[in-house]
Amino acid sequence: MTPEDAQRLLQQRLAALPDKVTLEDLEAATGRAAQYIRHYWANTPERAFPPGSQRDDGTKEFDRDAVVTWCAKHGIGVQLHPDEVDDLRRDHVTTAQIAERLGLRDSSAVRYHARNHPPGTATPHPATDSEGRRYWPEVLAWHRHHAKAPRTKPGKKPAQGLTPRLKQVREAVQEARARGEELTPTALAEHLGIHPDSARRLLRELDRKTVT
Repeated sequence: MTPEDAQRLLQQRLAALPDKVTLEDLEAATGRAAQYIRHYWANTPERAFPPGSQRDDGTKEFDRDAVVTWCAKHGIGVQLHPDEVDDLRRDHVTTAQIAERLGLRDSSAVRYHARNHPPGTATPHPATDSEGRRYWPEVLAWHRHHAKAPRTKPGKKPAQGLTPRLKQVREAVQEARARGEELTPTALAEHLGIHPDSARRLLRELDRKTVT
């Protein structure tokens, strides 16, 4: 799939969504985690992502047409799950060709996997031949296998029935973790405009309402 194909497919997927879309809707359409979209698109001012609004239950939503325009302007396309790739060619491919067939925007992700899964490790990335190419069936099988692994470490999952306020707290916790930080009561208090003692109680309540 070429970048142009990925962009056209995303435009089609977005057009089929409701007028107001949630982060979960965008996750399904783009192939990127909701946490990624929130942190790197919606909460990064210089990206000028369309502003969102909150529903009564605390869920954030965005204007679909504004998101469509934003994605087109920034050349955003679908990031396919390897299981969606039906290219069964049996040839040797370059790093750039791997990225194109997997629907990646550039080859940096391929180089990342090769660097972090070298020969001799438990699950090495497919080796290159004398010309620096890899055998495509092996590459596709490797990415399909690794795409099934969790993106993050297993942990507690929020229970159903959270109040709108606790959903705000949960979202703030997730955003902090996406930055590699742990949300403190002081930081939550500043974020919500409440007293640190209230923030501490909310964090404890959220922890009680989660399950493993």
